[in-house]
Amino acid sequence: MANKPNIKASAYKLAILLSANMLAGCVAAGIHGTTFAVKASDRAGLEDAAQAGDPEAQTRLGISYCCRGPGFSTQKATEWLCKAAAQDYAIAQYELGRIYNGATSRTPAPGQKLTHIALAKKNKPLSLMWFERATANGHEKAAEKAADLRDDMDAGEIADADALLADWRSAPCTYDVAFAESD
Repeated sequence: MANKPNIKASAYKLAILLSANMLAGCVAAGIHGTTFAVKASDRAGLEDAAQAGDPEAQTRLGISYCCRGPGFSTQKATEWLCKAAAQDYAIAQYELGRIYNGATSRTPAPGQKLTHIALAKKNKPLSLMWFERATANGHEKAAEKAADLRDDMDAGEIADADALLADWRSAPCTYDVAFAESD
């Protein structure tokens, strides 16, 4: 006797699958909101240490603001990260490399990913400069990112990055300054 498909079981499975798919947006929004709440709650404890010049606190505060969505600010993120990067703090330099390479969100909620990609600005020479500084300070992921980025750049962009690197402390850092000409 041939196996007959169990229509009731198939319909039940389909109903569960459709329900789960419809709820995914609600769950993602809840998770995204929770992520924001956790990041925002971290800020209060970091402010004093960041204001006092602690590069780790400045970096963590910058990451807490990064980068898009309610309560986030790419501008504030880069301001804090720039303060830490100026002290040659590798993690901040790596994060700036990511931001200037268009990675303005680590984990956007479903439906936001395309918006983040579409809105992200890129400054490859500035990104490469920060990845190179982070690499010089021992950040291993930065070395990989720098190599990948160099492969994606033309000779002029690489020359621009090398010029920025030669005088990196004078390079534009805050987001509004780096992208002033494109706004």
